[in-house]
Amino acid sequence: MKKSSATSSFTSIYRAALALCILVMGTACSNDEPALTEAFLKIYDDSDLDVSYRPIDVVETVDGYIILTGTELSKSDFMGISLMKIDEKGEYVFEVALSDYVVPIGDLYLNSADSNSYFFAMNPTSFQAVLIGVNPALEIEVDVPIGGIDYPLSAAPLSNGNLLLQSYDPLSQETEISEISLDGSFVSGNSYSIGPGDDVLDEITNHYLNTSERPLPFFCGEVTAGSYYFNGFYNYIFSLVFTDFSNAPSGVIQGLRPSKAGIRSVLSQGSGNFAVSGFQFDENYQLASITLPTSGNSSSADLYTGDMAELKPYTPVNIINHSAGSTFTVFASETKGNQILLNFYDQNGAIAGMHRIGFLNPYSFSSIKTGSDNSLLVLGTTFVAGRFERIALNKIPESEVLSFVN
Repeated sequence: MKKSSATSSFTSIYRAALALCILVMGTACSNDEPALTEAFLKIYDDSDLDVSYRPIDVVETVDGYIILTGTELSKSDFMGISLMKIDEKGEYVFEVALSDYVVPIGDLYLNSADSNSYFFAMNPTSFQAVLIGVNPALEIEVDVPIGGIDYPLSAAPLSNGNLLLQSYDPLSQETEISEISLDGSFVSGNSYSIGPGDDVLDEITNHYLNTSERPLPFFCGEVTAGSYYFNGFYNYIFSLVFTDFSNAPSGVIQGLRPSKAGIRSVLSQGSGNFAVSGFQFDENYQLASITLPTSGNSSSADLYTGDMAELKPYTPVNIINHSAGSTFTVFASETKGNQILLNFYDQNGAIAGMHRIGFLNPYSFSSIKTGSDNSLLVLGTTFVAGRFERIALNKIPESEVLSFVN
């Protein structure tokens, strides 16, 4: 499959815009500004004009970057899996398709001990969860079915080097949360009833088949060692659930049924504080610093602070912390104007700056990470010539990030 970067030929409009951007960057450089090699915005072309991508995550390796993406398959309703190798300058190197599995699940986790990048996927026949680890050359080093766990939904790295996996059991109608080691062994976990009825099954099925314009925000993570959370179905309602793997959750923040309001993303900030993005019907809100009730039952409706009108309804949202002079909490999302919006909040929870990605072409958001040089790596898609959806990777150097918040 032939690919090229944004410097390749797309359309005359795009080439002109790119040339203008390069000219502006070149003439604006000074000793205090990043060199061109420190920053890039790359769009990866494909010789198949009709191919469709769904980027999942990006990770920086010892010699560049790896992009995990879902791909449209002609013989399956599930998303296929592709891994793209990118060099340090953002240039496309090669791509590997994993034809044995479907439904790639992020986060994409780089283990510094073995330099492998890990993620979960699903066997298309048995629906069993599979842990996959690839080296920087995209060669498979780990390929392990996870016994007794089917239908993976979300995953996140843990502070002890293991992985947290959220999954679904259609037979018992339970949401499962499990700690999995990097060799694919089950360490600990538990399962919680989603409640009766076929509506939940239909929503999960639509989530897998990517048929909904309002994708469910499944995610999981760690509060502190031994304390976890997942965003998923519990007791018939899509809720944020806190657990220490006991038989009953330690706390539940309920959304509105059927999936009309709830939490879209969470980042634990320590000492009981969290950064939270949520939704109330088609409205969005962001809370950079709030104490969440991690015990007992509460409602996400109590967190609603008013609509952020610029944000697109049902936008995906990622939250990370980033140190640029001071520590800021960054919310990455999409706007109604089809741009990627980065909102920077200071440690008091006040807005400190913002940055938009997208000018001539519409952009959608997938993932944000911090690079080893304290840059921001923003992954998404854009439409070239208004028709062809392509993966876009934007590296924003630390010095440029400082200009957003100063």
